[in-house]
Amino acid sequence: MREFRGKLAVVTGAGTGMGRELARQLASEGCHAALCDVLLEELAETKRACASLAPPGTRITTHSCDVSDEPQVLAFRDAVTEQHGADHVHLLFNNAGIGGGGSFLEDDRAEWERTFAVCWYGVYYCTRAFLPLLVASDEACLVNTSSVNGFWGVLGPGIPHTAYSTAKFAVKGFS
Repeated sequence: MREFRGKLAVVTGAGTGMGRELARQLASEGCHAALCDVLLEELAETKRACASLAPPGTRITTHSCDVSDEPQVLAFRDAVTEQHGADHVHLLFNNAGIGGGGSFLEDDRAEWERTFAVCWYGVYYCTRAFLPLLVASDEACLVNTSSVNGFWGVLGPGIPHTAYSTAKFAVKGFS
């Protein structure tokens, strides 16, 4: 895909970091965008940044969505199609992620499972939800953000990072 003007992109984890920058770049090219995050103040800031860069007529919508919760992802998908009047999307950026989870043996199981759920199941649920809309498009791309941390389970000697690393390896394998 070489031209983004008039296309519709979905970006998860758009409140900060890479997600925010993806949204900014897409908006500056005139790409309509549906942005989601759980960090609502940061997401509003992303929308303001996008609006300042976007050509007139570019639609930017924001959505509260925890990508680790499938019913929220399905509601997000439905809101995107309704608010953008669309029966397809051109781009899906599965970018949402969190760090944490540490040691499989020593750290809290709930933290491990939460990290894995956001970083892996977020990709899985969003792909399941939006894939039919990508297929319905005349031109589409699915982009899954992984990490070099998908290659090892530690951040350094004695610093385990297994939930994040396991999830990011799953994203690599899936992609």
